[in-house]
Amino acid sequence: MERVRRTKLWRTGVVSLVVILGCATAQEIVALRQVQFHLNGVTDPRVAGIPIESVHSYADLRPADLARLGVSIAAGDVPLQLTLQVEGRNPETNTVTAKLVALDWSYLVDDRELVTGSLSEPYSFPPGKARDVPVLVRLNLVQAFGTRRRDLIDAALALAGKNASSHRVTLRLAPTVDTPLGPIRYPVPITLEISAPEAR
Repeated sequence: MERVRRTKLWRTGVVSLVVILGCATAQEIVALRQVQFHLNGVTDPRVAGIPIESVHSYADLRPADLARLGVSIAAGDVPLQLTLQVEGRNPETNTVTAKLVALDWSYLVDDRELVTGSLSEPYSFPPGKARDVPVLVRLNLVQAFGTRRRDLIDAALALAGKNASSHRVTLRLAPTVDTPLGPIRYPVPITLEISAPEAR
């Protein structure tokens, strides 16, 4: 009889623990879902080492920039590098701190995936607080857009969110949240628009 009683108590304890952990896990997931992500800017965009922060069109490039770009095209490597400042804001109404432990991302142009990456640095989003998550993007423009200088600069400016151009550029985020049961990947990707074609 005592053995049966102990078995029942043990089972009850296990069920209670699962329920508690399940609720905590649900709270973490809900907390992350309530975090609002948006693009807070693009910093230090460069094409073949040329800063393009103050460049708005191909005509803004100096002769020295064009020469440098030509050398990179001839070598078949025109690197674009920029940092996307993705802001995550946890609403004040959310009483749980959202804990981000990993972030997979994809950079898409016209719905075509150009480059992917992941962040492993943890980030916490307390209620009512905003925090930037820097996403460093690097890619070879020649592989995606050919060797025509104007096309490369147009693509680079679109990727840096500096003009509408003819391309639609988006960033897709797949966060992973920490929970008492271990890391859980966010079930629905978040899509942020970087630039889009001008309406006609």
